[in-house]
Amino acid sequence: MTVSLSKLTKACLLSIVLVSCASNDEDPDLLPADRPEIKNTFNTQVIWSKSVADGVESYYSRLKPTWGYDKVFAADRTGAVVAFAADTGKQVWEVDIRPPSEGYLSWLGFNTSPESRVSGLVASYEKLFVGTENGEIVALSVEDGHEIWRVSVDGEVLSAPIAEEGKVIAHLGSGTTVALDANDGKEIWSSIADVPSLTLRGASSPAYAQGGVFIGGATGKVMTYASQNGQLAWEVPIAKPQGATELARIADIDATPIISGFNLYALSAGGSLGMVDIRSARLAWKREYRGYQNMVLDANKLILSDDKSILYAVDARTGVELWSNNQLRNRHITAGAILGDYVLVGDFEGYIYLFDKEEGKLSYVRQISTDALLAQPIVENDIAYIQTRDGEIVALKLN
Repeated sequence: MTVSLSKLTKACLLSIVLVSCASNDEDPDLLPADRPEIKNTFNTQVIWSKSVADGVESYYSRLKPTWGYDKVFAADRTGAVVAFAADTGKQVWEVDIRPPSEGYLSWLGFNTSPESRVSGLVASYEKLFVGTENGEIVALSVEDGHEIWRVSVDGEVLSAPIAEEGKVIAHLGSGTTVALDANDGKEIWSSIADVPSLTLRGASSPAYAQGGVFIGGATGKVMTYASQNGQLAWEVPIAKPQGATELARIADIDATPIISGFNLYALSAGGSLGMVDIRSARLAWKREYRGYQNMVLDANKLILSDDKSILYAVDARTGVELWSNNQLRNRHITAGAILGDYVLVGDFEGYIYLFDKEEGKLSYVRQISTDALLAQPIVENDIAYIQTRDGEIVALKLN
């Protein structure tokens, strides 16, 4: 049975506190860097800000909004799903995807069903597909939010599904990749991959290109399935488990692979960043970076952060490092997004930061929330949509 790191959370947090108390004076590198104090070189404007119920509360979650059909769709962990007009923030509809409860409280309008533990959203085929840690994928109408179908799958949905070739494809915490018919939710195929006894709490979203579904696995391999029938085409190790303990051997690829042309980029928590030629299933280059947050590709620059929140730009063709910035070291930054000429990230104190994408220089700092930012911002039409831990959706643009 797979043991998730989340089951060790309390023990790990206690250990971190004890170690920190004993060693802060000796090893300041373990502490978050002080928030950088800079003079902003430009301004930003919050276009609108709306709330989505209670957000993810005290749980660690990378749940983020998704964009489609001129709307921004967002959810909280319990099961509230909301559609906003992308330009104005006006609420279009709101639904609760938890099954209706029964009993006296339901007569009074309360839903006492267990929370859905929403993990990811994608909008396509006139539907919003919602994945949950309860092992469900729910299809809602993008127009009014009514439920079209609901399907149970063989594992937790820990990241956003994708929708391609008339299918909804999800990578599950059990190691299974499943493809459902986008129209009615019927299973088309499923493929199973090995999962170690100890893994990070998460799973990469699938990537799609040229008839293939590309998955970053918990064993440090990238696997490719034929999107038509789920047959395994090839697998390439990006990082190999090493070490004497299960903890040391963690090699998960939790960052979603990026595909550009015939090149695939994958980042492992086991300490490797690699580029794979998808035509030959050959590892073209590999470099030593350790991370689990999503990367972003901008022209020939691959932007990523490591497990210490150090930001890097790497030449996507060669793997040569172009720049790095450690000003946010250990500040638990989000995955990045490209906003104009800048790389946008958030941190655990609710601040956003914009770095010049050419040189890596920090150019702008602003606090948009008193709560943590955990989710990768999304950018559409030069507007960044950012979800906070407590469920605020902030739409922001450069002035």
